[in-house]
Amino acid sequence: MLLSERSRLPQALALHIDELAEISRQLRRDLELAFYGAEDLTPSDFYAETDAERALTSATRVVDLVARHVEAVS
Repeated sequence: MLLSERSRLPQALALHIDELAEISRQLRRDLELAFYGAEDLTPSDFYAETDAERALTSATRVVDLVARHVEAVS
């Protein structure tokens, strides 16, 4: 969805859309595995602290890029 809506985003943000889309894919995949696991995967055995740190870094990157383009709602 991000890629298809690139033209609707502010240009400064659109420049980072490929990075944002990749982060979105990674976080979504990991969220599903972490919550539900898989037939051959137990989340607590699969994920390590470094995975959590990477996810936090990625999410922080998204917030840093997007926050300046979101109007405050009061």
